[in-house]
Amino acid sequence: MAAAETTVATRPGLVARLRLGPALIAGIMLLALIILSAVLAPVLAPAGPAVVDLGSVRLPPSADHWAGTDAIGRDLLARMLYGGQVSLLVAGAGMIGSLAFGTLMGMLGAFGSYWVRAVVDRAIDIQLAFPYVLLAIAITSAVKPSTGVLILLMVLAAWAGAARVVRSIALQERGKDYVKAATVIGASPFRIALFHVFPSVLPSLLVLAAMQMAAMIVFEATLSFLGMGVQPPTPSWGGIMLDGKNYITSSWWLTTLPGLAIVLTSLSLVLIGDGLQARTDASRSREGDE
Repeated sequence: MAAAETTVATRPGLVARLRLGPALIAGIMLLALIILSAVLAPVLAPAGPAVVDLGSVRLPPSADHWAGTDAIGRDLLARMLYGGQVSLLVAGAGMIGSLAFGTLMGMLGAFGSYWVRAVVDRAIDIQLAFPYVLLAIAITSAVKPSTGVLILLMVLAAWAGAARVVRSIALQERGKDYVKAATVIGASPFRIALFHVFPSVLPSLLVLAAMQMAAMIVFEATLSFLGMGVQPPTPSWGGIMLDGKNYITSSWWLTTLPGLAIVLTSLSLVLIGDGLQARTDASRSREGDE
């Protein structure tokens, strides 16, 4: 009986078993709160994001309008909640697209033929050397800005970083014994890359996903603020800041509050990325000790 009680008393909790550090827990909780607020926008918002009230123009935060109103009387809280849906969806689509394309290119850079590897290397170098703002201006000057164009810009701006990380890890794994053994028994490069090397790349890819999602939130806000992102009347955090830029000195809430939403969302994702990185490093350290 005493032994059983001792076993129960010393059994690690769920957090300890999952090895969730404080940064990871804080990031997950903060991001979950932000996503839940965006999902529940129809319930939480006092009015629709496009409802105009010219009798309530640029009112400061109050009991009637918790985040104030904008230059044409629209409730800022409603616009921020609905704008969160747009910003998170657009940033998520850009992150998934850039990681998918970057992973494909990174694997080709590690397992492709000599000419394929050379082309991938040069493409990564060119993309990393080209300023993404100039790329955005060049593309949006040729085509009409839209949500689809914004997602394409995100993919083009971020795939090279993902490809470089994946290629680096894949090249390290390629020289290990288990890959050589798979090659000896006749496994094709495609099978080795997909079934043997990719599982080793995945933990770092999850860390990169959190970090790139944070970058995409800022990227979307930057382009929307410059008028090259999500177009009115669809609300987004960057677009809301653009609407309030002419009233920064007189109506601080029009830019400060959506800017705070961007900062908190990016912070939560950075915390998640740091927590996942610490967990990945700890796992690799244990494997090295064994």
